[in-house]
Amino acid sequence: MKLPYLKTTLLGTILIASTIALAPAAMADNKDRLYRVTVQNATLGQPLSPPVIATHTDAFELFSLGPVPTEGNEGYEQYWGLAAVAETGYPYHLLDAVSVANGVSDALALPPVLHEGESNSTTISASGDAKYLSVASMLGRTNDGFWALRGVALPRGIGDTVRYFANGYDAGSEANLETTGEGGTVGGADGDNGETGEGINDGSGEGYIFVHAGIQGVGGLDPTIYDWRNPVVEVTIERVQ
Repeated sequence: MKLPYLKTTLLGTILIASTIALAPAAMADNKDRLYRVTVQNATLGQPLSPPVIATHTDAFELFSLGPVPTEGNEGYEQYWGLAAVAETGYPYHLLDAVSVANGVSDALALPPVLHEGESNSTTISASGDAKYLSVASMLGRTNDGFWALRGVALPRGIGDTVRYFANGYDAGSEANLETTGEGGTVGGADGDNGETGEGINDGSGEGYIFVHAGIQGVGGLDPTIYDWRNPVVEVTIERVQ
């Protein structure tokens, strides 16, 4: 299955619709706690696709560093959704997988695209033993780069706030050719305009998830504009109920 590659124009229009939240069956404690989550782009030249955000127990893991699951094995569907986020910015495959995963209390996608310095907020619920939050979205001018937080603690008391700084990762699903498409975003391996990418998991990637090395200037992207040093995103979480 293949998905079109992300362009800045696609990023700007893919999810102008209102936030979609999917909540699985209620957990042991039906009393929901509410949190305001604010995502701020801290890069100088990387647009961020709409993130997938989830509250969960310690039974859930968004991803782990190292070798990726292979097709037909446990965890592949969730990884496939993460790779789709990393390569195309489209969040709903990952959202679908996360929403039904063991330990997840609530999950949603947060439009729109965030450009440098921009931020956006949403509220998300958690119940029972769901005391953690995970979030991920695409680093827009990369082949398969994304940023993420994995299982960070939610604030405990009403009015309490915690702040986290997220690093950039490489999904390992596509080679980092740094070829530019229309609008300066990364297109397919041949540098096309992003309309017909090669899809995810085309066999050219490293096959493991690791901390992203940034833009090295091996293709058409100028590192002085598009490179970064971790962290790349600031996430603030406030308990509001």
